[in-house]
Amino acid sequence: MSIQVKLGGRSFSADKVAVAEGVERVEFIIDTPRVVLAPRGEVSLDSAAELLRVVGKACRSNEQSVCSELQADIVAIMAMDSEALRSIVALKGVAISFTSPLLDMRHCDEDCLTIDATDKVCYARLFENGLRSAEAFDATNSEDVLYIVSEWLGNRDIPIYIKGSAETVKLLRKYYKRVICE
Repeated sequence: MSIQVKLGGRSFSADKVAVAEGVERVEFIIDTPRVVLAPRGEVSLDSAAELLRVVGKACRSNEQSVCSELQADIVAIMAMDSEALRSIVALKGVAISFTSPLLDMRHCDEDCLTIDATDKVCYARLFENGLRSAEAFDATNSEDVLYIVSEWLGNRDIPIYIKGSAETVKLLRKYYKRVICE
């Protein structure tokens, strides 16, 4: 079975993931809509799978839960393919960590909405005097992203910072004045 893992925008078979000599630490970005953020005090490796289940994003039969750095104030809990996780853990002599695009706190000092629209997931973060809401959604097209933005913002006029396709940016600009492509 070939497991595809996106690395730098390209997909590689997980069994062929190699680390250059001398590298001591590798961080894997897990691109999944089954992710939730929680305060550090509420998360442990033992409670991670249960937290995902409680919010309706439970691990599937072929997945396990992983966490971002447990020392951070906000921890991302993610569902990850079990086979890919085994391949990554098999990298001996290398410290590994996991993160999520949902943890990207750029623009956190201003009132705004940030959107990262990948191939199949839309990561949305609303900042109003700090982080107010953060969620990952299944989103397969520009209309899905527009729906999410309209649900989160309504008619509020705050900047929308977006990483995504030009088509999505063009559609959002029809409805919102302050759409900034990153």
